[in-house]
Amino acid sequence: PAALPLVVRAGAGSVRDTLSVLDQLMSGAPDTGVSYQLATQLLGYTPDALIDEAISGFAPHDGPQAFSVMDRVMESGQDPRRFTEDLLQRWRDLVILTAVPKAIETGLLDVPGDRAEVLRQQVAAFTPGALVRAADIVSAALANLRGATAPRMMLELMCARILVPAADSSPAGI
Repeated sequence: PAALPLVVRAGAGSVRDTLSVLDQLMSGAPDTGVSYQLATQLLGYTPDALIDEAISGFAPHDGPQAFSVMDRVMESGQDPRRFTEDLLQRWRDLVILTAVPKAIETGLLDVPGDRAEVLRQQVAAFTPGALVRAADIVSAALANLRGATAPRMMLELMCARILVPAADSSPAGI
């Protein structure tokens, strides 16, 4: 059950593609079935733990933690574009959860039960404006990663932009 949201996402809105992805996962799965970890690996998605770590670095403006995540993405051989897509997906979920607090219960967000509390904690760490701003920054970075010759630098610039406070009248914003 925890892998189903990943399968649906991989199907990109096509029932036929979703069923094909599910069939491929099931054919390569052990007798115990398709786990979330197996689906993440086989579909190439970023593990939730890495996205969680990035978000928990951005919330308190913890530069060392956030940049450490970007470094691990590059050093582990993960696709920086896939990481950025997955990070944008998380920001989207957080924005929706902020606007619609019952989004998980009503099915607007397809989140495994054990992840719901994690998302609620992450939402509480940001203002709604900060969430939308971060999503905009990640979206722009995703567009810039297309054909980028220096993907590490693009990830680091994205990270820096999220960590820098939005322009406001406070000394930190200025």
